Amino acid sequence: MSQANEVGTPAYIRGVPHPLPAGERLLWEGAPSARAVATHVFHWRLMALYFAVILGWWAVSTTAAFGSREFAVGFAIAAGLCSIVMVLVFVLAHLVCSTTWYAITDKRVVMRIGMVFTMSINIPFAILSSVDIGSFKDGTGQLLLTLVPGQRIAYIALWPHCRVFSINHPQPVLRGLVTPGPVAEILASAVNQYATVNAENVTSAPAAREAGVDALMLTQPVRT
Repeated sequence: MSQANEVGTPAYIRGVPHPLPAGERLLWEGAPSARAVATHVFHWRLMALYFAVILGWWAVSTTAAFGSREFAVGFAIAAGLCSIVMVLVFVLAHLVCSTTWYAITDKRVVMRIGMVFTMSINIPFAILSSVDIGSFKDGTGQLLLTLVPGQRIAYIALWPHCRVFSINHPQPVLRGLVTPGPVAEILASAVNQYATVNAENVTSAPAAREAGVDALMLTQPVRT
């Protein structure tokens, strides 16, 4: 979903009670896809393969005779436990997406996240060093945001909207985007415009320009 608020009309980011400051425009907002999050964040396919191997190993290693009642009951219990875990994966993916809302204005990126305690994380363009776009074979993708040195957001506050294993230097990620390309273009355009307007700021302008270039040029998936 993409939108821009009319001049003079207060704009709100979904879930954020306060309107945008005067002069700030909302360019895009949307939620991640539960299917994409389940596939590329919680890797349900790999989990399903793992459980299939476990069940196969159990079937050939059990002392119960194949086809016996003991075998059937044991297999049913093992398969049931595996199924419960798989269901929990999809429930967690749905919960993540239902409590997440991303937004891009002409000055910052906003991440409203939190499955237990909801919070809004603001990432001004001035502290944005680069943006990488990752696309997957199913057409979905994600945007990886890198902050300038000295800026840091707690890993535990971001999870799972962050790059895996980047604990010391957490990198925010806009996950599960159905159409990552257009979103990246909106962000790149906004950052480049911000850099132009604030060209006298020697700290934010180069970083903003770098973000715009990376968002448009990176085509390989970002593994997170």
